[in-house]
Amino acid sequence: MNREDKRAQLRAMSFLPPSVSPVVNLPGCDTIGLNPGLAIPIYISNGEWKEKMEVAGKPVEQELNATVTDTSRSSEKELRALFGAEGILLLTFTNGETRVVGTDEFPVLVSVERSGNPGTLTLSFKRLSPEPAKTLSSF
Repeated sequence: MNREDKRAQLRAMSFLPPSVSPVVNLPGCDTIGLNPGLAIPIYISNGEWKEKMEVAGKPVEQELNATVTDTSRSSEKELRALFGAEGILLLTFTNGETRVVGTDEFPVLVSVERSGNPGTLTLSFKRLSPEPAKTLSSF
């Protein structure tokens, strides 16, 4: 969910290793520039994004939980290899907005956990970030 539209739901997610695309980020600015065409799509069946800022100037609590239902060996292997390193997440919401979580200086590390019957993969992280998620500004 994002700050502007409390009813928007997470619709899509993609991952961008910081070394793949130049990132234009000014600390304190609410937009970030990068090439979304280089991001790797992650096919999620559902997801939840939470962000909580208590006081301006203090770290922002960020939490993501997303479910992937393709648990084939090749899919799980690809996800584990992809999320074995830090990167930048692009979250697209049902209202059409794309928010960027992480930067080249403060990337995100996503964990992958297999569970359930039928099996699912859960992608998640919980962290304190120096800045809230930013609005995508492609170049």
